Amino acid sequence: MVLTNTSARGAEGLAEELQGIGLDLAAAQIQTTFDAAGEYIRYRFGPAKVLCLGSPALQQRLGREGHEVLPLSRCQEARAVVVGRDQAFNLERLVAASKAIDAGAALIALNMDVRMPVEGGDYTSGVGPMVAAISTLAYKAPEVLGKPSVAFFELALRRLGVAPHEAVMIGDNVETDIKGGKAAGLFSILITASHVKPTVDHSQADLVLSNVAALLEYFDRHP
Repeated sequence: MVLTNTSARGAEGLAEELQGIGLDLAAAQIQTTFDAAGEYIRYRFGPAKVLCLGSPALQQRLGREGHEVLPLSRCQEARAVVVGRDQAFNLERLVAASKAIDAGAALIALNMDVRMPVEGGDYTSGVGPMVAAISTLAYKAPEVLGKPSVAFFELALRRLGVAPHEAVMIGDNVETDIKGGKAAGLFSILITASHVKPTVDHSQADLVLSNVAALLEYFDRHP
């Protein structure tokens, strides 16, 4: 199962993209924070007024889940501020989020990823820096929905029908993949061929490998 902090689109869109590059994965084999956000808010508040700093697709998904997505001008009515990857993030949106939180809204981060890897071994900003700015201005710690939340891993284990000792976490981010997997009781393998956090302490992983080829070789040796 693919466990991803992706907040811009859901499992169906990701499955189509992965199938386009030759990976035969169904939407049911992908778990995203995008898909989990509306359910989590309903669990916490019921159908709610939400200030969403994220993609248009995320805003639409929250609306289909029965929540009212507010404009910035009505930010202080929000029960929750939901933060995903927001390419329109600016000072106005930062201040609106802080004002919503001042008025009592919860701050819900779909993930805290600092860097997001892109093609060519490069990276761009993830959701974490935006959440950090809002949290700093509002003096409010976020509730984190995605990795490294143990609950996000436990949901995946329930969907797979396996115990933690029967599963392996493979990822390229110590802060989200490895720490979350370890906290949930999974053997955790770090792949280092990315620029997610180049100076991180690799010793937290159970196994460190340089790339996917090395991973496949490891599994060939340990069937």
